[in-house]
Amino acid sequence: MSTDRVAAAIRDSVATDRPLRISGRGMWLDAGRPVRANASLSLRDDTGVVSYVPGDLTLTVRAGTPLAEIADVTSERDQWLPLDPYGSPDGTIGATLATASAGPLASSFGLPRDLLLGLEFVNGRGETIRAGGKVVKNVAGFDLSRLLTGSWGTLGVITEVTVRLYARPAVDRTFVIDLGGPEKQVTSIVRAIVTSPLAPYALLLLSASAARSIGVGESPVCLIRFGGNEAVVRAQVSALSQISRPEELETKIWLAVRQLDGKSHSSIRISSLPQRVVAHAARMLHDDMPFIRTSIDPRRGILRIVVQSDGDGHGDRAESADLRVTGENGGAASEVIFEKLPREVWPHVSPSVVGDGLSRGIKTAYDPHNVLNPGILGD
Repeated sequence: MSTDRVAAAIRDSVATDRPLRISGRGMWLDAGRPVRANASLSLRDDTGVVSYVPGDLTLTVRAGTPLAEIADVTSERDQWLPLDPYGSPDGTIGATLATASAGPLASSFGLPRDLLLGLEFVNGRGETIRAGGKVVKNVAGFDLSRLLTGSWGTLGVITEVTVRLYARPAVDRTFVIDLGGPEKQVTSIVRAIVTSPLAPYALLLLSASAARSIGVGESPVCLIRFGGNEAVVRAQVSALSQISRPEELETKIWLAVRQLDGKSHSSIRISSLPQRVVAHAARMLHDDMPFIRTSIDPRRGILRIVVQSDGDGHGDRAESADLRVTGENGGAASEVIFEKLPREVWPHVSPSVVGDGLSRGIKTAYDPHNVLNPGILGD
C-alpha cells in the first residue's frame, strides 16, 4: 500500500459516497465510538524503513511498520524509540500516533507527539500533505503534525512518519515494591518516591488484580524502572532502598504491563493533578475487584481503569462498576477519556468529543465529505 494507492482509495470513497474504516493491523478496532463505514482501508502492509540516520537519531518509516520492527532496527545501533503504548508490540507506528497511545515511559520521554518530527498524510480529498521535517532541529510544521496525532484518522490517513530516537541505556533495571500495607503507609511510600530526586524511566502503581494478572504478587505493587550508566542506576537503586525494600524483576515485565487490557470490556483514562492522585492512590489501589485492573502513573497524574470480560456472567456487573468508578473519580478529575466501551454505552456517557465549532471546522477543512472514520469521535 503506497501513498498513491491510499490517495486513490480515498478519492474513490468520495466519488462513491462510501466512507472508510481506517486501520493499522486491526488490533484495536473495538476502541473509540462505532464507525459508520462498511468499507475499510488498512495500512498493515505499508511497512518498511524509508530513512535511518543514526548520527541524527532520526528514523523515517511507513505508517504500517510495527513497533517491534522499529525496535529491532534501532537496537542494532544501540538506539530505541521509547514508545510503549498499551497493547501488542505488533501495533503500528501510524496507529500509535493516530490514537496518541502512550505507556509508562511517557512520564520521562514524552507523549507520541513529543517524539514525532514530521509526517506525511492523505486528507479526505485524496490530497497528500507533508508536515514537519526529518531532523530534530526542524520546528516548521510541528503544529500540523500534532493536529494529526490523536485525531483517530478523522482528518487524514497517516502514511509516513519521522521520529526522534534515543540512545539505548547501558543499564536498564526494574524493581517491584509491595504496597500491601495500610493505606497510610502506602501513601507515605508513594509520596516519598514521587517527591524524591529519583529520576526513573517509568513508575507505575498497580492494583492487586493488575499485579496478579502479570504475575508479580497478590497485593498492590509499585513498578519502577531505572536506566542509564552503571553508576547512575546504582545510585538510584541505593536511594530507593532508603525508602522501601525493592526486589528486582526482569525488564520484560513491562511487556506484560502493556498487555494488561487482555480481553477488556472497557478501558477508561482519568487525569488529575499528580498531588491529588498521589493522595488518593492507596485507596484506589486497595479498592480491588477481580474484574477491574487499575494502574496509576503518579508523576503524570493518570489513572487507568480496565474492566475485563471474564465470560462468567460478570458483564453487567463490569459495566456498572465501570460507570461507578468513573462517577466517583470524574468529579475530581480534570479530564476523563473513554478509550473503549460497549457500543450501547457510548451515547449515554460520551456521545461526542468534537461538538464544538472549532473541531467541526477543522474536520470540514480536512475531510469535507466525512469519509474518514466517521463517528469514531462522535461526529
